[in-house]
Amino acid sequence: MRPKVDPEAVARLRRSPWFDAAWYARAYADVARLPLDPATHYAWIGAYLARDPGPQFAARAYLASNPDVAAAGLDPLTHYQSAGRAEGRAAHPGAGPARAPAALRRLRHLRDLLETGGLDAGPRAALAEMAMGEADPEAAAGAAEALGLMALHRGEVAEARAWLARRQEISAAALARLAPVMAIAAARDGDRAAAEALVEQAPASPALHLARIWWAGTEAEALSSLNAALGLAGHAPVALADGAGALMDRLIPATPGGGGAAQGPLVSVLMAAHDSAATIETALRAMQAQSWRAFELLVIDDASTDATADIVAAHAARDPRIRLIRLAQNRGAYGARNAGLAEARGRFVTLHDADDWSHPDRLRLQVEFLLGNPGHVGCLSQQARCLPDLRPCRWTGTGALIFENMTSLMLPTDLVRDCLGEWDAVRVSADSELLRRVRHLFGESAVAAPETGPLALQRASGESATGEGATGMDWFYYGVRREYYEAQRHHHARAAHLWYRPGGARPFPAPARLCSGGAEVTCDRVYAGLMTMRDAGVTQLLHWLAEDRAAGRRAGLVPLYDLSMSEEAGLSLHPSLRDLVDGVAVRVLCHGEVVRCARYRRLPGQTVTEPHRYLPVVVENDQTVLSPGAVPAQEVTETP
Repeated sequence: MRPKVDPEAVARLRRSPWFDAAWYARAYADVARLPLDPATHYAWIGAYLARDPGPQFAARAYLASNPDVAAAGLDPLTHYQSAGRAEGRAAHPGAGPARAPAALRRLRHLRDLLETGGLDAGPRAALAEMAMGEADPEAAAGAAEALGLMALHRGEVAEARAWLARRQEISAAALARLAPVMAIAAARDGDRAAAEALVEQAPASPALHLARIWWAGTEAEALSSLNAALGLAGHAPVALADGAGALMDRLIPATPGGGGAAQGPLVSVLMAAHDSAATIETALRAMQAQSWRAFELLVIDDASTDATADIVAAHAARDPRIRLIRLAQNRGAYGARNAGLAEARGRFVTLHDADDWSHPDRLRLQVEFLLGNPGHVGCLSQQARCLPDLRPCRWTGTGALIFENMTSLMLPTDLVRDCLGEWDAVRVSADSELLRRVRHLFGESAVAAPETGPLALQRASGESATGEGATGMDWFYYGVRREYYEAQRHHHARAAHLWYRPGGARPFPAPARLCSGGAEVTCDRVYAGLMTMRDAGVTQLLHWLAEDRAAGRRAGLVPLYDLSMSEEAGLSLHPSLRDLVDGVAVRVLCHGEVVRCARYRRLPGQTVTEPHRYLPVVVENDQTVLSPGAVPAQEVTETP
């Protein structure tokens, strides 16, 4: 017999961040047919049918993975809240790694807050405590590694070395993986002896050879280290042309004029260029030196104001494989690439940036891979991000100096046109969005990512989109890139198709900085707060947004974070909020934007105690109420 419903239990359910009344009523049609509110319905009926109380708790999955709870006939949500969460049981199979130990889930959450969330003192202190603890060596090693990589990223090399040494003290199993960044940290700290000792101690790898460029005393030593990296990856060496330019701009094949495949499938290489006169010679020469000779290089001059078009035209006059396409108005990199795609004649299509260098065998190796592996629809190669003097300057969250080159994505041209349409015409990150569309349509393994070694060198520059603060990225997404990633995931999961009409309207909202490039945004209302769980603050926000929609007001959301947040929900917007974001009536506001509004409100009942790195500037009636580097302010007016 079902027990009598306790009114206090129903009240607790209404306060639970895992119970979403509106979602529950939409998900189960019978709720509307009974004279019970959703919380009472769930407590009286839904819990005993193992229904989900909200999108962030999977009741049947919880029972399936916890047979002791199922055998006892317990309500899964009540068990989770009273005991399961403390025991490290998962609320939802998609909430994190299956059955990951609690300490490792805590580690992941702290890293997210530090990196993506933009908090600092709180996560760093918690990670430091974890790193010095002895209860869980795996979590301690991970915490020390996270602190070391972040310190090196910030230029705090002495601290980076100390934390990475602590990581090795706990466990030396990651030496081969971390030795390159550890050597770079030592070199940047002026300790060449320690850097060289690491090279001797760790197993040889292409990344370790690249790291040696940091203490190369001559151009010859730097070139030797690059060639050692290429050789270990199985690639031919390169040489330096005479001159006084940057090393990256003087790289040439060691055997000039080498032959290659003149016959075979034509590859269309799209190179968007805007005011690239200072670097495009390097990119053009790298393409002309390719051992796969059957290619066309479409250079799309995106309304440059410098000599870019003249330089390309001079090369095109000498090499018929180069075609110059001039755009009268600036469209941005992906708009320019779409213009090139419309004229591409190749069987395969790929990209090349106007300031990067590629190894002579890059195209050949990718084409041969696709021809020899017909089970894959596309493939990537790898790159290293380097300063013009060839020193590697970017690493992943695992400390890797060599990683996927998104612009190397090679696909059948007809597949792009027929199944994808075109690149999303945003300022940055559309190559990874297109890759996610391919994998969503054809499966995660459809695009191969073999370990090719550094077949390209991506130029690091503070003037590039990837290096600029508001649209930049590191080994983690933040700000506009993070919001764009969340928005595309939401769209991909729900869209009837993923074909983007050439020249058509964008199919999902994206931050203003990625669309127009402008930083000025105007909203009627701006709401800031913790937005990952359905608590009283989010419930109030949904009510405010309903009022705004009825009144025709435009609202902006500023997600905030705090060390006290629940780990289960991650840092993503609650689904009930994400569903409302359309980029017009409701938009997510991002770091790098200046937002003017008539009313700023903080969500009630929430505590946010730390400064945030990645906030927009919010101005309420000419008074700045929110800005990066400050503790998010409470609302300062009582204007209705």
